[in-house]
Amino acid sequence: MDQQTDAKISKYHHGNLSEALIGNAVKILEEEGIEALTLRRVARASGVSQAAPYSHFTDKRALIAAVCAQGTKWLGECMVGEAADKSGTDYLAGLALGHVRFALERPALFRLMSTTDISESIRDVGEAPEILMEGYLLMATALGATPLDHFGKEHPGLDIPIAWAQVYGLSNLLIEGRIVPQNYGFEDLDSFVVAVVNRFLSNTSTAVKTVDSN
Repeated sequence: MDQQTDAKISKYHHGNLSEALIGNAVKILEEEGIEALTLRRVARASGVSQAAPYSHFTDKRALIAAVCAQGTKWLGECMVGEAADKSGTDYLAGLALGHVRFALERPALFRLMSTTDISESIRDVGEAPEILMEGYLLMATALGATPLDHFGKEHPGLDIPIAWAQVYGLSNLLIEGRIVPQNYGFEDLDSFVVAVVNRFLSNTSTAVKTVDSN
């Protein structure tokens, strides 16, 4: 990264060094990609010595683990924020919208969180492995309170992977540009996501009839 881009990254000023390193690591990841994410690069961006990050992260893998742990916290906050003051299927729709919005605002971080096997490294940086499941657990808890009865009352636990696949798949398809809201008559992302999710949550009876008729 050149000096001009470096200037956009926050320098460390006598605060929480670990937090500053993680924040700058996320910025480097989003702007340059995973290949550029090294402890030396993060140290330079943070304005500290090359040795300083090693007091918090043993290697690049540990840094990536910390970045993913922070990302899952942000994902959970985004999901909860969108679902606040809602209930029932509206709450579920809010969680879904928060998930999609986070994925689109931080695509590189979302990809890293989705594909990195970091359970052991998470323990190294003092986080419980469960932190990686925060978004999933939010959805699972909500589905426990508001089951998707239109899929049938047998095996209600299957509501969780069904809903998670819907939200996760939609997020990735939008990131990749394989789905464009305007192609389906929607001018903005939020209204498109809400419409898709609400159709999934409440309009499956028509689909069931179609399957039965075949």
